[in-house]
Amino acid sequence: MLEALQPLRGVKVVITGAGGWLGQAALEMAHRAGAEIYAFGKTPRLYHLRDGAPLEIHPHAFLGRYDVRDAFVLHFAFLTREHVGEMVVEDYMAANGAIAGAVEVFIRRNGARGVFVPSSGAVYAPPPNPYGEGKLEDEARFAALGQALGIPTVLTRVFNLSGPFINKVNSYALACIIRDILARRPVELRAGHPVWRGYAHVGDVLNIALGLLLRGESPPVFDTWGEPVELSGLVARAATLLGWPEAEIIRPAWQNGAADRYLGAAVQYLAYAKSLGIEPASLDRQILDTADYLGRCLAI
Repeated sequence: MLEALQPLRGVKVVITGAGGWLGQAALEMAHRAGAEIYAFGKTPRLYHLRDGAPLEIHPHAFLGRYDVRDAFVLHFAFLTREHVGEMVVEDYMAANGAIAGAVEVFIRRNGARGVFVPSSGAVYAPPPNPYGEGKLEDEARFAALGQALGIPTVLTRVFNLSGPFINKVNSYALACIIRDILARRPVELRAGHPVWRGYAHVGDVLNIALGLLLRGESPPVFDTWGEPVELSGLVARAATLLGWPEAEIIRPAWQNGAADRYLGAAVQYLAYAKSLGIEPASLDRQILDTADYLGRCLAI
C-alpha cells in the first residue's frame, strides 16, 4: 500500500534522509508514480527499489552540487532521539541545525514546487527535550522559509507510523509485537501501566502531504492520527489477524500508573485526508501491511 494517489509522472522529487523509514517509503512511492528522483542520505550507496531498479543515494554533502529546479523537496534528514544520549546536547542541536541549514541553502538557490518536513509528536513533551526542541526549530525554519519564498510548505507532527520500510525493529512497539507473533513466541510488553498509541500508515502521511503541496497549500502544522489502542489490545488484534489468536502476553504486574498516551489530534488530519479523497488505512490494514513487510523483507 504505497501507491501515490497524486500525479507525479515526470515531476522532480528531492528526498533527504532517503535511507530512513519515511525516506525509503517516499522513494518507492515516487518511483512507482514515475517521478524524477534525486535522493540524498547519510550513507551514500546504490539502492535497489522493490522492482529491482537501481537508484543512487548521494551523501547530504552533495546537495550543494545539484541544481534541481521546480522540485518537491521532502526533507526527512534528522538525527533521531537515540542520538541524544550519545552526544553532547549542544553538538546534537548543532548537527541537526547544520542539516536543516544545508537544505535551506539548497531551496533558496533552486526554489521548490513544495516542501514537506515531518516534525514529531515529541514537540509536546516537557523539557529537557532536545529532540522535540530540534523539531520545533525545523518547523519554525521551514515555515518561515516557505512564507518568505512563497513556497507551499507542509509540516506534520508524526506520532506513530506503520507500514512498509519500518526500521528500528527492536525499538518500535508495533514491530516488536508483530515479530514475536510471526515467530510464534510470547509477546513481551515492558510497561506495567496503560500505554496508548494511534498509528498512521506511512503511505497516508506521504499522500496527504503531497496532495496538499500539489494544491499549493501551506496549512498550519498538524498532527498525524490513528485509532487509539492500548498495547495489550494491539497484541490481541495483531495476533488474531496473523492467525495466532492464542498468543501469550508477558507483561509486568499491573501498577495502575499514569497512562502513557502518545496520540495526535484527529480533526485536521482527517479533514485533509477527506478533502483529498484519501481514506486512511484502518488499524487492521496497517497491522497487515507492516507484517507483510517484516515477514518478507526482514526474513522473520
